[in-house]
Amino acid sequence: MLSFYFNRSLGLEEVLMKKYDFFKKMIKDPILEDMINDFKKNSKEHIKELNDKMKRLGIQ
Repeated sequence: MLSFYFNRSLGLEEVLMKKYDFFKKMIKDPILEDMINDFKKNSKEHIKELNDKMKRLGIQ
């Protein structure tokens, strides 16, 4: 059960990363670009944290 939810969370974070890349290509406003970069950075951190927790719990 935990494996399902962790993997689902990882998948959703990866989808967010793709969306941020898509939006970043269309945005010309530097303030919005910075905001998207911050969102992307947070998603990367979430992915790292999820992977670390999965390793500690022995979840594949």
